[in-house]
Amino acid sequence: MTLPLAKFEEPRDQVNFYGLSRSALAALLDERVGMSRYRADQLFQWVYQKEVRDPEKMTNIKASDRERLQQLFFFPELGFQTRQISKDGTRKYLFSVSEDHQVESVMIKQPTRMTLCVSSQVGCALGCKFCRTGTMGLIRHLRADEILFQVLSVIEDARNFGDMFTNMVFMGMGEPLHNYDAVTGAIRILTDDFGLALSQRKITVSTVGLVPAIRRFLEEQIPANLAISLNATTNEIRSQIMPINRKHPIEELLGVLRDAKLAPRKRFTIEYVMLGGLNDTPEDLKRLSQLLRNLPCKINLIPYNDNAGLGYETPPSERVHQWQNELNSHGMTATIRWSKGQDIDAACGQLVTQSTKQKKSARLAMIDSVTP
Repeated sequence: MTLPLAKFEEPRDQVNFYGLSRSALAALLDERVGMSRYRADQLFQWVYQKEVRDPEKMTNIKASDRERLQQLFFFPELGFQTRQISKDGTRKYLFSVSEDHQVESVMIKQPTRMTLCVSSQVGCALGCKFCRTGTMGLIRHLRADEILFQVLSVIEDARNFGDMFTNMVFMGMGEPLHNYDAVTGAIRILTDDFGLALSQRKITVSTVGLVPAIRRFLEEQIPANLAISLNATTNEIRSQIMPINRKHPIEELLGVLRDAKLAPRKRFTIEYVMLGGLNDTPEDLKRLSQLLRNLPCKINLIPYNDNAGLGYETPPSERVHQWQNELNSHGMTATIRWSKGQDIDAACGQLVTQSTKQKKSARLAMIDSVTP
């Protein structure tokens, strides 16, 4: 499915409603139009729960206030540029965030759940060697409203399929914790009781390991789960496939997790992309068990998707299951995430968009410039 090219000019005299936290909205209403702060609660409920985005239809707000709200805010029309559907039911959405830049989101169909995978950046600065998004370099961060736009547009389109996502992951294009303020701002709106009211247990943020940002995420008690993309058991191999490891090696990364004060029964997710013949040896399996011993975590084994075309190999399924069984036998919880949507380039590590400006910017991205 393809839609006409959207227009990207935003009214200069109006405020984009999406991306405003409820507290920021309340302050804006008080400052700009002298409205009581409880109007922010009402607006959040109308927009995010009742899906009414025309102030004139907000019937519990008096007419004079509705008129002022109409003048103050604008609500970008929800939608997407293209939608592709995989033979396994996975749906991939392309969103234009400007005339030159696009991002992708993926709705992953599983037997017991539907998972929405959203993007946080156009491209990525981290350059992980097994991920196609990393070949783009970082083009720019997404704003909180652009992250919310992906979610709201997929919610609206899901009605065409009679389904809805049950879980949401920040595992699309970009490193979420490199765009910390926008991502955490979006999460607070998603979990706000007057907003979409999503359960924090159903939202997961995946990071390659920006240690200062992880520490901040934990200290600020952001209402979401945290997944760590580990992918190696030695600094030599991890630095080879994930340049960020030269800045934050394995010991430092796992150290910040061990120092965390998690709520009872809460765990980290350790993601491990298995690259055939590189990081899936018997020695790696032993080291992984030792590294994660006594860490409150579950392990997500991800067989590499060789359709990404980056020169790595998919490990044999027997080896993947052997790893799972061995880890579970040591009292750990290990699951396997098999790739979905490979035929539409929607699987793990496949998300990438192209433009002349993106290719130029990719050459400028440097790991040393990344700050949490």
